[in-house]
Amino acid sequence: MITDAVIRGDKVVLVPYREEHVEKYHQWMSDPRLLRLTASEPLTLAEEYEMQKKWRDDPDKLTFIILAVEKEGALSTCPMVGDVNLFLKGHPSDEDFEAEVEIMIAESDYRRRGIALEALRLLLSYATGSPSTFMCPPLLQSVPPPPKPLPIPPQSLVVRVSQDNRPSISLFEKLQFSVVRLVRVFDEVEMRFVGGGLSTVTP
Repeated sequence: MITDAVIRGDKVVLVPYREEHVEKYHQWMSDPRLLRLTASEPLTLAEEYEMQKKWRDDPDKLTFIILAVEKEGALSTCPMVGDVNLFLKGHPSDEDFEAEVEIMIAESDYRRRGIALEALRLLLSYATGSPSTFMCPPLLQSVPPPPKPLPIPPQSLVVRVSQDNRPSISLFEKLQFSVVRLVRVFDEVEMRFVGGGLSTVTP
């Protein structure tokens, strides 16, 4: 999706994934561990540039780069530490519409510092138009409205993570997601936003 939104929090700033970010992103995705954790295929740098353009123009994908706020100053001084994404499947008017959420904190020094949680709160607040649902302060008035077909209902949000990835499961539980299904063939759990409701796990 094409957006100029820059979304600021206390610990992070979300900025659209642009050409100037590709080289660093390619370095991340050259790490075999990150490839495995994200179920991604290795790409050449040229292919990574093409992928960035494709994601920017695809109306079903919303991608932000996560910058860490270390001190007051220009965005150019904030290090890139990861990315956060939303992948739409279908149209919000469809009965089976869903929006899959993904996040990666690629820089190990910035893990377990609350960065992933705040990045998700900002993204989900922007995508749903409901900051209070995710315990997030209202977004700044300077943030433009999200592109169509956003905003989407929180109940359409879904996450799929490895069933042994306890840190990720705990992260999304803090955002009122619950495990609703075990996908044994992929060793994954499916989590959905339930707004504090009880989960019902389907094997």
